[in-house]
Amino acid sequence: MSRTFEQLVRFTTDAAGLERTFRLLQAVAQILTSYALPINCLLLLLTFVPGSSGSSPDVKATHAVLRALHSRLGLARRYIRLFAFLESFRIAQKLYVSLTPSPSPRTPPDTSNINQPNTAPPRARGTRADIWLDVFGHIFNGMYLLLETATVVDAQEVDGLVVWGPELERAINIEAQRFWLFALVCGVLSGFVKIFKVVAYTPLPPPPRASALGHAAVDAGKSGENGSVDGDRGQGSEKEGREGDDGQGGSGEAWDLVKEQARLRRTVADRKLARTAWKREVQAEISALGRRLVVDALDITIPGSIVGWIPADTGTAGLAMLVTSILTVMEVWEKHGRDIASNI
Repeated sequence: MSRTFEQLVRFTTDAAGLERTFRLLQAVAQILTSYALPINCLLLLLTFVPGSSGSSPDVKATHAVLRALHSRLGLARRYIRLFAFLESFRIAQKLYVSLTPSPSPRTPPDTSNINQPNTAPPRARGTRADIWLDVFGHIFNGMYLLLETATVVDAQEVDGLVVWGPELERAINIEAQRFWLFALVCGVLSGFVKIFKVVAYTPLPPPPRASALGHAAVDAGKSGENGSVDGDRGQGSEKEGREGDDGQGGSGEAWDLVKEQARLRRTVADRKLARTAWKREVQAEISALGRRLVVDALDITIPGSIVGWIPADTGTAGLAMLVTSILTVMEVWEKHGRDIASNI
């Protein structure tokens, strides 16, 4: 219980968790104002609220309240990510630097192994298209957040406090949504490439450690030494010596066979455990990449409908926002859970 409460505290006090929560509520408000059935169900529930007159509230007034709530939640989210564009540009810069390592001018290039075959692991030789897509994706996302920050003063809707004006503000917001759309497309393409690299280039689990083989060899050597000592002790007479050698040799061979079978069983068990752990690791990585890919693909509906490139109404965009908000809320929640588990 205490661990869950600590995870809840971290989630609710984290900027990402708070922004995702506001986004979830904003999606609910957008869906309620877009479809008749949800708003009718809401009005029916409001009639059972204590203190109400028992009559259904006015539909137009409820729509106006929900639209105002949708706008305020969006503005609150913009406050949280006011300077988030700096983080996006920083990540893009770091990824670009990792793609173009600068050689040291004092160290001459090593040409001694120029004709040697490439022995790098397959994953290191994989394509870097996903990194380039991440670079462009973060640049586009940074431009979206920068343009959104530039219009935050006009979004206050305070009389006499205007920077761009209504028409120019609307045009800037549309261009910001276009940059967000480009960022999401880069994210989807990068997700496909990363999943392909995980499936194609993830190395197989290493063979089990050779400790079992080493112990078996040592035990076999000890049994051989014991057999030779017992054979020397039985050389009192030729008949007794032959019987002693035959008996010791037969029992030694049987004992070595049992030990070899036990060693093989341990090897097979180690291989199964390593294979299971490898599969679990690959499946977890693919699951995380697949979740992010689904989120980016569904989020394309939101800026695409605003720009006019995707024929989707506000209700469809609200449903996409609801699903992606739930997935990203789960992602932030699980992240805090892993952080708490690692500190225990």
